[in-house]
Amino acid sequence: MITVDIEHLIKDAPAAVDSFSPGHWHLMENLESRARELIQKGSPSDFLGFLCDTAFLKQPHRIDRAEVRADLKRYPAELEKALEALRHVRQLDYRAMDALALLPWFGRSGGRAFNSAVLRLVRPEAFAIIDWRNVAVLIGAEGFSGFLDSPIQFSEFSAADLLEKTGTLKFNQMVYQHYNDTLRSLGASYGKKVAEIDLAIWTYSIQKRPFFVPPLDQQISSARSFVVTPQEREALRKDHKSVANRIVEKRLDRLRELGTLRRELVISELCSLFAFVRDECEAFGQQGKRARLRPQIQKIVSALDRAINSEDRDRLLSQWDRWQNMVDTTSSEWRGISLPATMILDGYLVFEDFEPVRKFFESFYDPGSLRPMRPE
Repeated sequence: MITVDIEHLIKDAPAAVDSFSPGHWHLMENLESRARELIQKGSPSDFLGFLCDTAFLKQPHRIDRAEVRADLKRYPAELEKALEALRHVRQLDYRAMDALALLPWFGRSGGRAFNSAVLRLVRPEAFAIIDWRNVAVLIGAEGFSGFLDSPIQFSEFSAADLLEKTGTLKFNQMVYQHYNDTLRSLGASYGKKVAEIDLAIWTYSIQKRPFFVPPLDQQISSARSFVVTPQEREALRKDHKSVANRIVEKRLDRLRELGTLRRELVISELCSLFAFVRDECEAFGQQGKRARLRPQIQKIVSALDRAINSEDRDRLLSQWDRWQNMVDTTSSEWRGISLPATMILDGYLVFEDFEPVRKFFESFYDPGSLRPMRPE
């Protein structure tokens, strides 16, 4: 059973929702208020717009409404089938999700994140939105325990898997039904809608682990969002590998928290990383003892500046090797200076330190277009 005050958590839910994306509580209320009439009387065109808004509600950092709209318009027959299924959701229950899953973004590859958001808006008394944070609370994962006196388990993944993958972990139909059935049971026990239990869990998760990402109206990153403190710089001189790993892992945690991103935010993040490496090179070259190396260093700084400011910034991931090879003595593209070794000794970070970030992006995004390779 629940061990905390859910009434208080539900009361705090609006602020919790807006802490991730300002204005989203109002958007959720608006979508819920129009959902029932739209499903009963709306046209497929109205339904398409509703789906685009719902996808944005679920993952505002990822969704470009125009892109979702264009994808959905290619499936007019499936749109009508999904709309018809939702009109009979009371009778179909979970089977209504099967029809919605025929649409791109709403489950064609097996995920149920966006799909669950639609069902929650259409029938909040019986459905919740699945989210890795809420699942973490239910299973009592490290940092999220205390909500239930007896946490539940999922055979599909462990608590360690969940905390490692966070927003990038895909939840299939079986996982969703187990999750939602648990919330239905809790709702019945406490006289609450499933959506209210969902909000209580979401709020609890944020109280246990506040978001460490900036509001989305400030974008995911700025051109100079990487910062190394003087204390970290000194620690890098003494133990580069472990300190660099800690800094990079913190960045990866931030990316995993958000899940997959829409294209312009991926570009923003890559530009931020390239700008940081550029600044590290420049700062290294400004040291008095490096005066004789400044012309060579400036070549690298200028090359990175051109990459960051280029109109082809969507090629940053595919060209990562090129920029890294500029400072690699074993590469034919080497610019005549062994920066990694000497920079590391002086406490600076280099491209090689960010290899885990590169692998992360290559796992989820097409290197040529920077769009997610595995949409919902």
